[in-house]
Amino acid sequence: MTPVTFLAIGSRGDVEPLAVLAGALVARGRPATVVAVDDYAELVRSHGAAFRGIGPAMAEVARLGSGWLGRLAYRTTTLQPVLLRRWLAGLAQPLASALDEVPAGSVVVTGIASRDAALALVEDRGCRMATVLHTAVLPTLQPDSHLEGHRLRGPTAARRRFVAWYWHTVQGLSRATGSAFRRNAGLPRHSAAALAAAAGEFPTWLAADPVLVPTASDWPDGCVQTGAIRPSPQPDWQPSEPLRSFLEAGERPVYVGLGSFNDAGGVRWLELLGKAARLAGRRIVAPGVPGGARGVVDEWLCTVGAVPHDALLPLLAGSVHHGGAGTTAAGLRAGVPSAAVPALFDQGYHGRRLAALGVGPEPVPLHGLSAERLARLIAGVAGDDHRRRAAEVGESAARADGTAAVLAELDRLLDG
Repeated sequence: MTPVTFLAIGSRGDVEPLAVLAGALVARGRPATVVAVDDYAELVRSHGAAFRGIGPAMAEVARLGSGWLGRLAYRTTTLQPVLLRRWLAGLAQPLASALDEVPAGSVVVTGIASRDAALALVEDRGCRMATVLHTAVLPTLQPDSHLEGHRLRGPTAARRRFVAWYWHTVQGLSRATGSAFRRNAGLPRHSAAALAAAAGEFPTWLAADPVLVPTASDWPDGCVQTGAIRPSPQPDWQPSEPLRSFLEAGERPVYVGLGSFNDAGGVRWLELLGKAARLAGRRIVAPGVPGGARGVVDEWLCTVGAVPHDALLPLLAGSVHHGGAGTTAAGLRAGVPSAAVPALFDQGYHGRRLAALGVGPEPVPLHGLSAERLARLIAGVAGDDHRRRAAEVGESAARADGTAAVLAELDRLLDG
């Protein structure tokens, strides 16, 4: 039986969707391995998939983000690929070692950050590949369907050049993770244009719900929009103590979390949450942070460990989050208002889309967040202004089964 290797290079939002797919294949009896940074070993194994680590790396993201380039990148989206390329360069050799273990003839499913690495396996070992995208990076002149669509102004020719440049930049992220394996395997180093053309011969699956990323008629040939890959449902999940009692102690709280960025703020982040909750007059449920108390911190704040968003968010009044693809999609499915405090990459786009859909207030950039501004967001998602629209959008988002759609595409690739 053909094995499948998933190259999940990135943060949790890049890793968990591919771990869900790998776990589904393992449940069918097909060997499937997820290659990711060591920080997500437990997450991958919890979905039933095999894990191949390439070393701890998320702390390096925080280190790079705290430097002068990182601080500038938070404010300048065009600099963010530079920051990401620096991080990926440090993973190139560990990833090359992991690729040495991929059997010939395998199917390789990759994110955009390791696309060239997957293509190198195609050249070296006769593998087949597919690329999974989670957000609106494909070239299109439809503003709502492009990460930088708010910048698409001026003559058509200028807009075409911009989206082509952006897609070229995004695809270039994979050069760092593929270069070391190519060098070790004696493969030629192709031009960026040649790599993009070669990768474009294989399927690209856009795992984003159309309600969030509207389908564009001018996306490249070979792209299939499947809908967001969602974690396996946990119908029997119930909140444990002390969360259960906190939820029952008053009106529904608001969830506030930053995904992979959550740990960076430490206890100071919890202090800001407490102040914002009191200003908004609304209780908060938030992920715990290193050094912070777990459980009920005070009457305004309860911190939790890993909990399934699809089960927790429908129990709450709304959510304020970093705008990651997975958290944004989960918030929409829950049918409750949500707003974003974006920092990097696709997060600003998702925040703008939430506001455009009418399910929450306008986003506030994380670098400009204060207790007062966070309090306004909390009050905005907890009030009635966006509740009806969030419920309407939630019905549409909940119908899309992106997991089944991607697995169907993967079955066609495996049978081909």
